Amino acid sequence: MADKALHELLAGARVYDLGQAYWPGMPVHPFDPPFQFYMYRYHEYVEKDLGKIEPGFGDAISLVITSMHSGTHFDVPVHMSQDNMVLGHDIRPYQRDTGFVDLPEPLHSMESVPPLVLKAVLFDIPAARGVDVLPQKYSITVEDMEMAAGRQGISLDEGDCALVRTGFGRYFETDADTYLYQWAGLSPEAVRWIADRKPRLVGTDNLSIGVPDLFDAHRVLLIENGIYVMKSLTFESLAADQQSVSTVVVLPLKIKGGEASLIRPIAIA
Repeated sequence: MADKALHELLAGARVYDLGQAYWPGMPVHPFDPPFQFYMYRYHEYVEKDLGKIEPGFGDAISLVITSMHSGTHFDVPVHMSQDNMVLGHDIRPYQRDTGFVDLPEPLHSMESVPPLVLKAVLFDIPAARGVDVLPQKYSITVEDMEMAAGRQGISLDEGDCALVRTGFGRYFETDADTYLYQWAGLSPEAVRWIADRKPRLVGTDNLSIGVPDLFDAHRVLLIENGIYVMKSLTFESLAADQQSVSTVVVLPLKIKGGEASLIRPIAIA
């Protein structure tokens, strides 16, 4: 019955892809290693060996070398620390070359993140300000957040997913310099406004969340409040259809000891 009810619920809905593509040369944080993708095996070469077992048979296998913070990705609180502290715990005793181990609650690594199916509210800040994309390095204010909420008739409740659109997702594939160095983002006051509402997850269409302070948003959301973060999303289709409320589905990789994961999130509305 549950499967039938879910099918009926989704029958008239549209699925929105919130993830960006991955490719060599894609924009990544300047401190991070580049995303690398190689063809490790080619059909015509492998056939010489596999063909001895199955005549004419070949395959192709690719190899990815990347930071888990490349492109669309998901962070848990242990990704960041302030004075080596995360949610009141000294993080240093739990670090290993192979990841985090024996973390005390509420700290955890990626394998403990469940599949997330959350109510999501999209704060379309450019639309609230009457523009298509925010100005470069614009710092979103509490007034902007409240103006968007009022215009769209939305509220952010405890346990929700907050999605904040700046419009900069459009530059991910077309203008790496603007995307990496000129982004618009949340002011410290706007970040605290969001955190006070206790969402479970915050997603943005830029890489560094905050403006002008690069680290304040991470400090408030991850280190102080334990709120999951996902970045480098795209909200252009959601915004074009004026879908202010949706159901977001996020399935991070279960990486033991990991602090982050590449993801492909979707919204259903």
